Amino acid sequence: MRCNAWARAEGVDPIGSAGSYLGFLLIEIPLPWPRDINEVPEVAGLADLLDGRHLRVQAVVPDTGLRRVVAHIGSRSEGNRFSGFVRREAVVVGGDLRAAVAAALDEPGSGAGATDRDGRDLLVCTHGKRDVCCGSLGTDLAVRTRALDLPDGVRRWRTSHTGGHRFAPTLVVLPEATAWAFADLDLVSRVLWRRGAAADVADRYRGCAGLRGPRVQALEREVLRIIGWDLFDRPRAGQELGDGLVEMQVDNPDGTTDRWRAAVTPGRILPVPDCMHPIGEAKKSETEWVVRDFSLVSPP
Repeated sequence: MRCNAWARAEGVDPIGSAGSYLGFLLIEIPLPWPRDINEVPEVAGLADLLDGRHLRVQAVVPDTGLRRVVAHIGSRSEGNRFSGFVRREAVVVGGDLRAAVAAALDEPGSGAGATDRDGRDLLVCTHGKRDVCCGSLGTDLAVRTRALDLPDGVRRWRTSHTGGHRFAPTLVVLPEATAWAFADLDLVSRVLWRRGAAADVADRYRGCAGLRGPRVQALEREVLRIIGWDLFDRPRAGQELGDGLVEMQVDNPDGTTDRWRAAVTPGRILPVPDCMHPIGEAKKSETEWVVRDFSLVSPP
């Protein structure tokens, strides 16, 4: 069975599956890609440079004559609030990928130039060597997005594994670091233009990869249902208080801060199937999250 079809049939909730990172590093790497992008010799050679940074490395299919590296890093406000990464871009000169990556990461003495560039990156997972559903459904969606009218400054990329292959097609939007499941053209348009009510597509939200952990991401989705798309522009942070209690602080435009709280507890524990293999052969499992007693906490 295809993993995507199984996840839809089981009604698997994608929230909390976005991962949690301090940034993303996009590297233009021609196809074909191996199953694990870290097996590409050039990427493997960056291990010492990336060590301890907790960045997610994504291969992207080149789309111009210039080979580029795009880093989304930093941008945490006072109180460790997250409202989006800072985007930096460097061009690979003379085949020196390491110098371009160092420049994009703002490493002193990198010997290469990088610039802060505004814009957004739409990543559609098309990594067929990793997962059949991503390779087929994701590639089809990526091709069809070229007919979409997207906001100025959005760059579309076919990318390597983003996690959550059973939710294919999957999207990641940077610098806001939001991840989405079971994507189609309508979802792409809604997310990028922020059209309609965010609550209408919240069930396909995997979470914000700039926030810490699946419980915080699960609480954030409930806040998203109420605040709407503006939430992604507001500095916010969450933490686990113990015994399943989770709190999120969201800064408001008027300078105040709201505190949202809920009990976030484990729900179903489901297998994570390998596409086109029997469910019983799944080597991993993942927990769904249940949010209860959600409320806005009055300031002390």
